[in-house]
Amino acid sequence: MNASLEDVPSSDDISVHEFRISSEAFSWASIKKASYSLSGRCSFDFQSEGKDIVCRLLFSAPQSQKTVAAIELAFRNELLDQDLRTIIAEETGPVRNAILAFAFSKTGVQD
Repeated sequence: MNASLEDVPSSDDISVHEFRISSEAFSWASIKKASYSLSGRCSFDFQSEGKDIVCRLLFSAPQSQKTVAAIELAFRNELLDQDLRTIIAEETGPVRNAILAFAFSKTGVQD
């Protein structure tokens, strides 16, 4: 679906909500994955400031405080989920690779 220029809000119409997260607690990859999963609800902007990452939720129309708070909480939950998925993948990688190697060794695919 392509947006036309008429669909793009002017800078006066965009509302912004800002909060911070620790760059020591979360990776950029986890932040990007979490923001992508919520990209249907708002747009995101990130800026590194020392040990913090400034997160900006950008809305094309004004939102209630309740809606903004709910989206921030959803983002924080998704961020934790993505971070834990990365940790689990790293911890289980060798076992997963061994299982896959064993499974493929019995199929004759390598011949």
